Amino acid sequence: MPFKKNHEFRFLPTESRSLDSKPLTLKLRPGIRDKLRSIPNWQSELRDVIEVWLQEKLDQIDQD
Repeated sequence: MPFKKNHEFRFLPTESRSLDSKPLTLKLRPGIRDKLRSIPNWQSELRDVIEVWLQEKLDQIDQD
């Protein structure tokens, strides 16, 4: 049964910006998924790392 609107246990976003509704899916080497999930706040940190990496790659392409 779904929660009613404004229920005390409802999902609350932690990001200031909304997220894309389409998830990015990766296949990882064995063991990495479990290690990654053991880090608190891993999703938000990984999003930040991907944004920085992507910007660096795009900057390199623009310089070539």
